[in-house]
Amino acid sequence: MEDNVSSDSEAGGGDAAMEGDTDEEEEQFDISLPAAHSYMGQGLVTMSGRSVLEAGWEGRVPVLARHGTVFPGETVPLLLTNTQDALLLSQAIEKDKLFGLLCPDESGMLVSGYGVLCEVFEAGGPEQQPDALGDPHLALSCKARAVHRIRFADMPKYSVPIDLYARVKYVSVRVLPEVQLHEPLRHARLASLDSLRRARTPLDRRLRAMDAATTPWPLFVYDIFDYRRMRAVLRDHFKTLMLDNMPEEPVSLSFWVASNLTLSPRERLALFVVDDALLRLHMAVRFIGRRSVLCCSSCNGEIARREHVVPMSSEGVHSNYTNIGGYMHDIVTVSRAYNVGLTGAASAEFSWFPGYTWTVANCAACGSHIGWRFDAEKRNLRPQQFFGLCRNYVSPLVEGARSGRARHRRSPADDDEDDV
Repeated sequence: MEDNVSSDSEAGGGDAAMEGDTDEEEEQFDISLPAAHSYMGQGLVTMSGRSVLEAGWEGRVPVLARHGTVFPGETVPLLLTNTQDALLLSQAIEKDKLFGLLCPDESGMLVSGYGVLCEVFEAGGPEQQPDALGDPHLALSCKARAVHRIRFADMPKYSVPIDLYARVKYVSVRVLPEVQLHEPLRHARLASLDSLRRARTPLDRRLRAMDAATTPWPLFVYDIFDYRRMRAVLRDHFKTLMLDNMPEEPVSLSFWVASNLTLSPRERLALFVVDDALLRLHMAVRFIGRRSVLCCSSCNGEIARREHVVPMSSEGVHSNYTNIGGYMHDIVTVSRAYNVGLTGAASAEFSWFPGYTWTVANCAACGSHIGWRFDAEKRNLRPQQFFGLCRNYVSPLVEGARSGRARHRRSPADDDEDDV
């Protein structure tokens, strides 16, 4: 099947579906369902206890590579279908529940040397399952949460292909520090006036100007390092998405913002390697200020616009999901897409969004896989349709600057990873 999907597909398809059943009360999709990753089955057991590590900690942990940058705070669903991988990670879960995910460099083909330390909070297996040929093998399913940025304890002198870490292996890693600056005018302000200070009010602005007058620097210099001001700018940007889980703490907020912005692999890695939370937020605000469109990474054909990004999960507009073959996809959800062709029949098997079927979506111009279209199984479910785009297969480009070469090229192995 090869259909062209236009920006009117959501409205047209939904209205046509509703014509025959106007009496049913509309039901809004529960965005907490995808965050539960129920497609992984009901046999996962909750893990108790947690590991507390400080910056500078070094140790040997099992690691494997994925084709995208994962930030602390993100949920990592993992399905290991290789027997040796399942056994190694099972041993790690019994020990301290820790493993590492390595980030690629900006090309997506080499290991950057950085990654995240993940802590398993639900696990099932390892258990025997038949492979495609019917032969038995061990498989392990788990859900983990990325908790710390890490890097190799000994950074390699030469770039290493990411495929060398396709299987689980033990390496020595170091937990990276997270720098958080205090309120820049804290030592200059009058504590007796603290009860009058309210964020983003004229009175607060005058009080801050009084505080700055007692220092060698003008107020605008301190505004650059004012976390409250940065958070207000970001809140204004994300309020249109109706996300109510924006963190308060600076480090957590910087990771949350980085996870929920549509960025190129190079920009995501640039945000990841920064140690300072405020600097990371400044970089994110600069990215927000651009008017960009999501384009096919192979041919730069326009696929979606930034204003079409919608949250279909309580975790935000972006989430990680794993398919039945164990490949983890980095997905951003949009309400509509352009220049998209559909391939194959719709299926509800292993659907990441309960109540929706999925259909493989390709770029209509070059045929590259870019994601999936999700269609509601019930006529009264809203939205009736949306798209899940792989962030490895689409790139944000500034409007009017799409004539250059594609920023990210797919590897031949990606052709086998299209199924949800």
